[in-house]
Amino acid sequence: MKKRKSLPVPNIVKTYKFGNSTVHIADNFVAKTPDDIKKVLDRYHAAGWAIIEELIAKGEPV
Repeated sequence: MKKRKSLPVPNIVKTYKFGNSTVHIADNFVAKTPDDIKKVLDRYHAAGWAIIEELIAKGEPV
């Protein structure tokens, strides 16, 4: 069994209730430096292009 890496304690800044679900927003998991923000945006763009390429390969409209 793999040992799981423990996560840091979240800094909860907002809590929302949606029906029976509770959503906590933690700000210590947010990219804050310009370099970290660029990395996140690059991953978003790469994921988007992967989806587009998969749709094109299946012959679906994009």
